[in-house]
Amino acid sequence: MMSLIQLVYVSRLVGDESVLRSIHSHAVRNNTVHTITGKLLYTNGRFLQLLEGEPKQVHSTFAHIKQDARHSDVTLLLEQTISERAYTHWNMDFKHLSDAELEQLSAYKVYFQDNFSAFKVQPYIALEILRYCV
Repeated sequence: MMSLIQLVYVSRLVGDESVLRSIHSHAVRNNTVHTITGKLLYTNGRFLQLLEGEPKQVHSTFAHIKQDARHSDVTLLLEQTISERAYTHWNMDFKHLSDAELEQLSAYKVYFQDNFSAFKVQPYIALEILRYCV
């Protein structure tokens, strides 16, 4: 049985939202080649992403993200071994949360503010947010 991990991080968008489509399409291409699945959530200049797959592939992808000029303040929140993928049908699901949708998630708004310090205190909240935002 192959070993699988989940890696969750947050980052900030560098530039304007016009690059979101490019970021998503690049993720889809890259993740398909490397058998990585996951979810990318974006709101108000901030990303929350979960990557899952074989450790070598996930770590390589995360290293590329940390070097990507379109991301800043890349912060690892959580890395864990998993027995099965949570996102089996998505090489990279993408959700752009509008301000109105973020207002509906009032309990989670604090996690997308400041320097992501709330996530650092409670990293497992990131998994809850990603599951909730379909």
